[in-house]
Amino acid sequence: MNSSIVNIMNLPDEILIIIWNKLSKIDVLYSFLNVNRRFDKLVRDKIYTRSIELIKNNCEDEDNCSLSDQILDRFCFDLLPQIHNIIEQFILESFSMERILYAGNYPQLCQLTLVNFAQELAIRVLADESYFAHIFKSQITHLVVLIDYTESRSYDDLRINVFQRIFSLLTTLTDLDFGQCSRSLHPVLTFNNSSADECFSSTIVNLRINVRTFDDCQCLLDGRLSQLRTFIVRIDFISNSKLSVNNTDILHLECFSLTSYNQTLDYDSHVVPLLRRMRYLQQLTLYAIVTNRSTFIDGIHLSNEILDHIPQLQTFNFNIITYTYANNQLYENIKCTFPNGKFSQVDFYLDQYPNGEARSHIYSLPYKMNVMHDISSNFPGGLFTNVHVIWLADIFCPFEHKFYDRIARSFPFLTELTVINYIPRNYKPLQEANNNNQVSSVIVFPHLTHLHICSANINVAEQFLVDNNTLLPRLIHLSILYRYIEEVTENFTCKATRRNCVNIKRLNFFFSTQFVHCEEFYLYFPCYK
Repeated sequence: MNSSIVNIMNLPDEILIIIWNKLSKIDVLYSFLNVNRRFDKLVRDKIYTRSIELIKNNCEDEDNCSLSDQILDRFCFDLLPQIHNIIEQFILESFSMERILYAGNYPQLCQLTLVNFAQELAIRVLADESYFAHIFKSQITHLVVLIDYTESRSYDDLRINVFQRIFSLLTTLTDLDFGQCSRSLHPVLTFNNSSADECFSSTIVNLRINVRTFDDCQCLLDGRLSQLRTFIVRIDFISNSKLSVNNTDILHLECFSLTSYNQTLDYDSHVVPLLRRMRYLQQLTLYAIVTNRSTFIDGIHLSNEILDHIPQLQTFNFNIITYTYANNQLYENIKCTFPNGKFSQVDFYLDQYPNGEARSHIYSLPYKMNVMHDISSNFPGGLFTNVHVIWLADIFCPFEHKFYDRIARSFPFLTELTVINYIPRNYKPLQEANNNNQVSSVIVFPHLTHLHICSANINVAEQFLVDNNTLLPRLIHLSILYRYIEEVTENFTCKATRRNCVNIKRLNFFFSTQFVHCEEFYLYFPCYK
């Protein structure tokens, strides 16, 4: 027994627990279970065994969250059979899920999170004849399903193979989170070709889901989920409805969140009437990008058209962008529409474009959502600790170094960034600093893993990939035009960009067919898959 183990064994329980709490549960169980009786007693405490996450720590590469075979073998053959009867929650991924569930009976298991859940696996395990049917049918009350969105399946396949099977088999399910994540790519469901009998449940209380159309959202509110109290929905497209108008009040819903990242012309004709039906709501979250409106959505509109119709509402979080033409509303005029007594703190900014279009962006504070889209050059900044995904979009004004610095400070936990900017800068960041008689600071995005550069000029690529401008220590996924990456890296030889490229595992080249890369390319991106 080496000296480090001896030293650990000599530590009092209180110090051991402090050390273990800084480790992952996997590491604690793997390293200290079956070492001696004292460690066994401590490790078997519910703090380490009630909820177990058997995927890689900080799994940034969504396609590979599997633990090594060595770790899985130890858990499945040695550790799980000893503690299976006290585990209440599992976080698993597709590759090892069946193997782990075979390792014990898990009589207390009631909460399950499935990462990268493939449809083929769903067909196999979400069936009455499945070995795990008794667990799913009579024990699971809380289920989170993160779908493998790389699968090329139809919307109907996803509904039939996974969603419908969940409702048919899991008869004790009360909480379902189906595919909701902050990533730009996400699986969506549609119910256009389904009947109310397909996804019927008298037990579901809380539902989080992504759907394709506004009609799909309305289908889930048609009474088939009779006990639904919390409904969090992300809708891809809010457009012309094919369903007949329903003015019936939705009586039981207490919490509703509607998010749509795509622009809509039908906010006033679809979203507002739906919200008015929810007279007993206590919490409301609204995220919308509204176009072709005669006036901006402001405090007066929100009060008169929505809040006055929901008298029991206690919390209202919103992020709303409005595009309009020929609008003369001024900053001070909009500010006056948000009285302190009726709204929590609100911030906003305006954009006036050369083509005559105007845009307002209003949002409640503190900002509760984890995504913010279409941030322009006039964004005032702030502190948004909940936000992990943003889009920077301005087709009329170039983004400068100081703007990106403001973004980095405002969103300290950013993991995914999309930049849409077509106007080139007149000078580079160093010149910008010299013109202002100051030293240009290097911007750091410490948590950024995904970067998408959608630009008609190379400025944005230079801004983010040259390490004198920006540091991206955790970048693993880059989307960019091939000619930009070729130019900014000087044909994969530039030292100034190597630092931000060395960890990249995935490169997506816009408008490019797949081709064989040169040897220098693979040397420059050693982690590229």
